[in-house]
Amino acid sequence: MERTPMIPVCTVVECLAGKDKGCLYVVVGSLAYPYVWIADGRKYNLDKPKKKNCRHLRILGTSVSEGSAGPVRISNEWIRSVLNRAMKN
Repeated sequence: MERTPMIPVCTVVECLAGKDKGCLYVVVGSLAYPYVWIADGRKYNLDKPKKKNCRHLRILGTSVSEGSAGPVRISNEWIRSVLNRAMKN
């Protein structure tokens, strides 16, 4: 069986399975393989992210941790703005 690669923090992903199928999230942390923490800035915010298996996620873009002025501070507002831009594309 092929191993699913770990998804880097600050990557926009789409859920492929579960009650949140089709929803967009940002990876905000990693756990023991193959799990990551995801957040949308609303229901699953930084204080209470959702644990998700990497096999159930599809990467939609590259890591968005770098802003135009350098590294950004991750906040719920920042996550919402990143996801709004991803939905428009």
